[in-house]
Amino acid sequence: MDPALVDRTVTHLAGIHDASLPVRSMTIPGIDGALEARILSTDLKGSSTRLVRLRAGWGPQSRGAFTADVEIFVIQGSLEAGPHALEAGDYVHLPKGRTVPRLRVAADGAALLMTSAPVRYDPTFAGAPAELTPGQASETEWIPVPEMPGRHIKPLGRGPVGDVWLSGAREWDHGDGGWHHHPQHEECFVIEGEIVMQEADKMVTARPGTYFFRPAGTPHCGPGSRCKETMLAFHRAFGDLSTQWDQGGTVATV
Repeated sequence: MDPALVDRTVTHLAGIHDASLPVRSMTIPGIDGALEARILSTDLKGSSTRLVRLRAGWGPQSRGAFTADVEIFVIQGSLEAGPHALEAGDYVHLPKGRTVPRLRVAADGAALLMTSAPVRYDPTFAGAPAELTPGQASETEWIPVPEMPGRHIKPLGRGPVGDVWLSGAREWDHGDGGWHHHPQHEECFVIEGEIVMQEADKMVTARPGTYFFRPAGTPHCGPGSRCKETMLAFHRAFGDLSTQWDQGGTVATV
């Protein structure tokens, strides 16, 4: 399945690996140079999530503003956004219609690029400046998930549509534990390690580069889900991070 051809809000994308997707050239009008991109998911309104290859020096030549909300999660390499230096594991939201004083790739790498609509960069924009508040992984503590011993989350903040966080697992075995789901859409991209996930009606082995998009209410992480060593993944919710757990036939909300 090519996720560029389906509406993610109604299609459960369970375990799409980036290597299976075509590489597309992506240009943002107003910024010189093209990005190598793989479309991980999109919807009928034009919002999308892409995996892009970063090349040192890429970025606008002058301050300006994007015409849509832009979110970036750095997987490898480094990025300068305003006065902030972002490294692997960091996240930033560049708001629509707000001046960005600087955006520049400092070192080759890769990132998730999430846009709320087809986007261009307007170098003539002279409006209010963006107040950038990056989520930096090195400054945030891991929080255990009581319902799944061995699983942890690290909040990275809140973007224009909802909460953003990292998840980690170490020698985790869910055994015959119950399912859970979220009352809003959720996407997930595995960065490191390997994890086996029971997704709705199939078992998926996810390695680095594996992507999930779960429409609201999609059950996942069912019996048999496990991780032998360690795993790290990026998550983004289309709303508050709220989880409904199936606990022996009853549902608990966190």
